[in-house]
Amino acid sequence: MFSAIGQGMIFGLALCFSLGPAFFGLIQTSLKHGYASGIAMALGIFASDLIYLLLAFFGLSGWLVDEKYAIPVGILGGTLLIGYGIVQIMKKTVVQNVDGELIELKKPTHGSSALKGFLMNLFNPFVIFLWIGAISLASNKLQHNNSLIISFFVATLATVLGTDILKSLASHKIKSYLNEKVIHKVNMLAGLVLLISGVVLIVKVFVEQPWLKK
Repeated sequence: MFSAIGQGMIFGLALCFSLGPAFFGLIQTSLKHGYASGIAMALGIFASDLIYLLLAFFGLSGWLVDEKYAIPVGILGGTLLIGYGIVQIMKKTVVQNVDGELIELKKPTHGSSALKGFLMNLFNPFVIFLWIGAISLASNKLQHNNSLIISFFVATLATVLGTDILKSLASHKIKSYLNEKVIHKVNMLAGLVLLISGVVLIVKVFVEQPWLKK
């Protein structure tokens, strides 16, 4: 069991440092609104990962990898990412007034931050393929032992959530050292990543046709 937990933690570390839209969204939210909003978003991402993992584990993911559903979900997810990315790029960042005093930005509720992370991850149909592949990998490596497989994925999800929380805390710590220009560049970078991710997501749905690989 300890071997399964160790392998799950390693797999979780590999996942948490993948530079996808959720990664940049989490960093940006933490920088802009503080670590509490970042942690709330991390919990939303965690919830969507858990849902997809349970669907894959119990064999209920077939409808998600069917062409009938994969295409509209991919288009919707890609469009949402593109729209949100454009908003981030176009939005003007103001953190100081004319006297140089810091302006307290209106923070979103923790619920809205969690929902943002949940939907950003949920509407990426390739996340389900990731978890289906992970289920297959873990099953083969752990001789289809359900208790070991569960230990593997508990360790994976705990590692991902823990590192996402650490990212939020670290981003908040450096916030006081960032000026308006740097924060604007971070927002621009996050928006550009989200926009490109949305375009890539839509293209991949049609070009790779992942439902043919199920």
